Amino acid sequence: MRQFQLLQYSTPKAAGRPNGIYSVVDFELTVHPENMNKEIYARIRNMFDVPQMQNNLRGLWVEAMVCEILGRGCTHTGSDWAAWDLEREDGLRIEVKQSAKQQSWGTSTGPPRFGIAAAKGHYPDGKTYISNDSGCRLADIYIFAWHDGQDQREVSEWIFYVVDAKLLPNGQKTVGLRTIQKLTESVTASTLRKRVMQMRN
Repeated sequence: MRQFQLLQYSTPKAAGRPNGIYSVVDFELTVHPENMNKEIYARIRNMFDVPQMQNNLRGLWVEAMVCEILGRGCTHTGSDWAAWDLEREDGLRIEVKQSAKQQSWGTSTGPPRFGIAAAKGHYPDGKTYISNDSGCRLADIYIFAWHDGQDQREVSEWIFYVVDAKLLPNGQKTVGLRTIQKLTESVTASTLRKRVMQMRN
């Protein structure tokens, strides 16, 4: 049990008093710190454990999903200032992009597009910023994940396209699914790892 104090504003009753008054009110709030982590994790799980996730959350889910599919030798390196999301033990840099037809707000009717803009820079050691003066994409390959099913939690419902970064249109910030389909064939979750293993470093 924790005790707090709150400033409470009171409207003046007397006509001659132009201003209200503040008084200190004590109140108690029941907080159990030893249980809060469990409750917080449950809330976070509930945010992801839905058939259609929010856009800003679905990206994190797909990055974790792809990293798990690729298995040992693949590390998640994505952060706010990272220039790629995953890295293979041989140094292969992987950028993961995703899109879905079913959104948390309804069905998307527009053609799916994926962001492919080159990073302006990155922090290789987490502290020192290095500008990307070349303007080239810093990842070696891109994995585009597309979902056209009903439940985004189901790995089997996702389709993947693995593209060498050098094949992507220069200078473009986005690319459509139709363009991607002209560059490579799709693979499923069961064959994604094999496809990535074939990619160069």
